[in-house]
Amino acid sequence: MVYPIILFLHNALRWLVLGSLLAALFSSYSGWLSSRPYRPLDRAVSVLTTSLAHTQLLVGLYLYTISPIVSYYWTYKPGFGESTEFPFFGLIHGSLMFIAIVVMTVGASKAKRQTDHRQRFRTTAVYFTIGLLLIGLSIPWPFSPLASRPWIRGL
Repeated sequence: MVYPIILFLHNALRWLVLGSLLAALFSSYSGWLSSRPYRPLDRAVSVLTTSLAHTQLLVGLYLYTISPIVSYYWTYKPGFGESTEFPFFGLIHGSLMFIAIVVMTVGASKAKRQTDHRQRFRTTAVYFTIGLLLIGLSIPWPFSPLASRPWIRGL
């Protein structure tokens, strides 16, 4: 079955997205606060981060279409009283992730068009921070009250 493989890939990509996002935020905040020039490496980190986020979104959209949890949610429409897991994966997780990636993409696009180095760093820092907050809220962490999943998922 392809479902466990896609689920594993989606979990593994999560860590790449988070790692690259933290690297992009470090680059943005350090450049913004130190007023250093915007380097090609800063741009590469931003592009890598948004590319990984878009890849994760595509894998997530495919996973959404084959998930038995999502299928159950849309078939039976259980409410929050029954189980928070079904509405979380059926609506909340995907919606917040989509919004986060749109915010990050808009920020990267706006930053790319700016000519002032400090403003470019600031724009990336602000939009990517909002993206990180939304992503952090919508990941099913092991401690999440809505839907908990392990830190690392095996096949």
